[in-house]
Amino acid sequence: MVDLKTIGFEILTEKTKEEFQKLWNEYSKKIENKLKNVEAVKIHLKEHNHGGKTKFSVHVAVDYSGKLMDAEAVDWDLKRTFHKVFNKIETEIEHTFHLSEQNKRKI
Repeated sequence: MVDLKTIGFEILTEKTKEEFQKLWNEYSKKIENKLKNVEAVKIHLKEHNHGGKTKFSVHVAVDYSGKLMDAEAVDWDLKRTFHKVFNKIETEIEHTFHLSEQNKRKI
């Protein structure tokens, strides 16, 4: 299992923390399958208030084999922000290791 470190999560309600845990369980499996030797994941959550409306930014850093891969997403909806940042990490992994090209059938 991946060592997960969260920063800024004290602002979340218990329900929101449970929703995050479900998302994390889903995406951590995908990340571990695509990226071997994942040592730690750090997720930094920031809340920004702009005239009464709250905007969220999430920064994810994945430490693997002594290297670092990161992604950031910003949105008004927290759940959507988590989805965006995890999808960005998956895309970054695919681009870095050309995984989509490896899985294509050769004719």
